[in-house]
Amino acid sequence: MTNHPFHRAFDTLEEFVDAVSAHLEVPVTLEDANHHLLAYSSHHDSTDEARIRTIISRRVPEKVINRFWKEGIIPRLNQQDEPVIIDPIDTIGLGRRVAVSIRRRGEVLGYIWVIDQERRLDKTALEELQLAASKAKNQLLQLNRQKQRREQSHEELFWQLLTGEASSHDDICLLLEQASIRTQTPLAVAVLYADGLNNDSYRRLTYALQTTQQVDIVVHTQDEQHVYVLIRPKTTDDAKDAASFAASLQERIQGEVALFTGIGSFTEDFSRLPASLEEAVNVASMKARFPNELADAWFYHELGVFRYVDILEQSGLLPDLKENPALSRLKQYDAEHDSHMLETLSVYLEEDGSMTQAAARLHCHINTLTYRLKRIQDISGVDLKNPIQKLGLYMDVKLLTDVR
Repeated sequence: MTNHPFHRAFDTLEEFVDAVSAHLEVPVTLEDANHHLLAYSSHHDSTDEARIRTIISRRVPEKVINRFWKEGIIPRLNQQDEPVIIDPIDTIGLGRRVAVSIRRRGEVLGYIWVIDQERRLDKTALEELQLAASKAKNQLLQLNRQKQRREQSHEELFWQLLTGEASSHDDICLLLEQASIRTQTPLAVAVLYADGLNNDSYRRLTYALQTTQQVDIVVHTQDEQHVYVLIRPKTTDDAKDAASFAASLQERIQGEVALFTGIGSFTEDFSRLPASLEEAVNVASMKARFPNELADAWFYHELGVFRYVDILEQSGLLPDLKENPALSRLKQYDAEHDSHMLETLSVYLEEDGSMTQAAARLHCHINTLTYRLKRIQDISGVDLKNPIQKLGLYMDVKLLTDVR
């Protein structure tokens, strides 16, 4: 075994994957733990769409990663040292694959992927692929340590930006450039609030961040239940990019933790990044308090009337705000008649006046709802056809039932 082609030092990762490819006679790619391409074998004709797109973009396409998670492929790779055989998946342009994780003490450092369309790899070849993974361990460990040091330095820089320690645009640009971070495009702060965030769910969330492709993740850091992320748009439509990122993240982390994402304004004046942070924090906080009403809100302006809840609370005037007399009359009527007029009004307003949707939520006939709404107007004196009154009532109901 001393003459085995893997039992020697390799100057580069490219030299290593070429040696594996030549020995096993299959195309080979080497990725880090977040599916960024580190090296690929250069001399082989056999390929497929997924490999071509990975090489071009220097990372595995997100739809491929998502499919691997849904099929249980990545969890298997992360939990075992033996290679995993993957059948073709035509919908994502993937031919037959064999993959093996590169692990150290349970921590995944990366993956080796080979295309095996002609089923060349027998039991002996699979064992040699596993041997190749063990030989790549030291080189990837060194890369991983370099990456961790770089990320730690970037996190410290990020905190300087968030706290306003570096206050002027020029000073911030200088710091970013010293950290090799591009300053020619706008940046924004996203805040992810995750109730019950622990080490495992944070690792999964970090993985989702590192593998997203809707925006560029410049740097991220954690503070208790909050994860702060500095993002850069992929296109000139920064709002669309950011909204796609937030929605994709929500979908990928669904079931892990309750995740509430807020995104601040994009800015080319980096002295405004603390303001972007404040917006993102407010959005994430409001979404956590009103998850149903604000499920599709990502930006501060999308909070609508809920922006004024935040303003009222910050002003300190909320305790002195008098209850709407119309709601007081409905509460009294409900107490005296064991009815649900206030609940009916709340649901009707939440459904934006849709009789069908409100009746479905209240489990009553539309005729019953029509009668209740007429009684609500008689009891309270409000006009539900007046848009100004309806908007004010919606705000007052939320203040009464969910804020005070």
